[in-house]
Amino acid sequence: MHYIRFLRAPEVEQGESRSSLKLVLTVTTDLGDAYLAPHNPIELAVIGAYTERKDGVDRLTPINLSLGCTLRWRAGMRVLKFEVPLPAQQPVETIQVRPASRELTALSTTDIISGGQGWIMAAYADIQHRQSDTHPASVCFRSLRLPTPPTGAGSRFEAMQLEEDIGMSIARRIWDGGIAAMSFVAAICSDNIPQESSTTALPTLRTILRGQQQRPLNILELGCGIGTLGIGMARILSLMGRERATTNILMTDVPEAEARARANMARQSDALREGPATLDFEPLNWEDGQHGIFGEKVRSCAWDLIMLSDCTYNTDTLQPLVKTLTALHSQGLQGCHAESSVVAKVLLATKPRHSSESIAFDLMAADGWVVREKTVLPLPVLDGEGQSVEVYLLEKE
Repeated sequence: MHYIRFLRAPEVEQGESRSSLKLVLTVTTDLGDAYLAPHNPIELAVIGAYTERKDGVDRLTPINLSLGCTLRWRAGMRVLKFEVPLPAQQPVETIQVRPASRELTALSTTDIISGGQGWIMAAYADIQHRQSDTHPASVCFRSLRLPTPPTGAGSRFEAMQLEEDIGMSIARRIWDGGIAAMSFVAAICSDNIPQESSTTALPTLRTILRGQQQRPLNILELGCGIGTLGIGMARILSLMGRERATTNILMTDVPEAEARARANMARQSDALREGPATLDFEPLNWEDGQHGIFGEKVRSCAWDLIMLSDCTYNTDTLQPLVKTLTALHSQGLQGCHAESSVVAKVLLATKPRHSSESIAFDLMAADGWVVREKTVLPLPVLDGEGQSVEVYLLEKE
């Protein structure tokens, strides 16, 4: 997949008669290690939104800001700079930059899991109209539609927003493995998505997530980053629309990840307020976890499912990661919780980037972990060789 990225925060420039919006962006892979090089130029659209009161209710009204502008991304480009005029009467609050073609745009989890469209993910940003002493915006956000169970009115979607850093840093942003795994979970949990071969794989995971538990389902995420998979899981399970026990999801990562993860948790507060899923965060360093040193929240229960995505690329951290998984498994068997003798399963999603990542599976096998189920999710790629995300369900013998 490729991602439109803001290299600088969108900037409003005040003119004599009207204002304009200055944008600087690029189109790269998740790690920013390759720029999109399409065979044919890709036309981009800039969609603004402003609040309009209709029938006593405030609603966001979209407006195409790029009408009359020719905005194209071509092979060989690294940066695209341009301006678009802003409407004089309606103060635009948010903008979206995406391909003009719907087929090229990843707007929903269905687009990503289908493999047949959704090659480029749009970028969103809030617009600051007034100059102030505050620092310029340092974050933008992604918006992805989640499928809901079908109703008499037909299928519908709810949007999930995740903020990430502006710029080219690979930290604090969405990566392919997390977004593909989250889309896969949406596929197996939603009745209105055609069950194709890739989405009917991992039947045990399907049973865990869709089954009728007599007690809460406890899910722990390692290396959550900005929260793509954990937050996505919480939103998806809250949308399932069937009676079930509560699902408790605890996201963990190094302390430096906490601020962005909690900011993204806050973006879901309204959507999760009435749902059956709870979401929390606790710092966890695998250097501590490998020795069974966990925080109060991690120790508070036995975990039915431990999940991680995009965590096997750094071979230096693989040994403590595997030992942390084993320590968590042992915690579930100690019988110190009401859910004693819970046998944790591990959901691992990875986009293979280099051959050395296979060391992770060697280390897990040496610790007694066995791959029980596996599926491969093709990623939508517009140029270059095909790419995929591998999803595994592992158990300890």
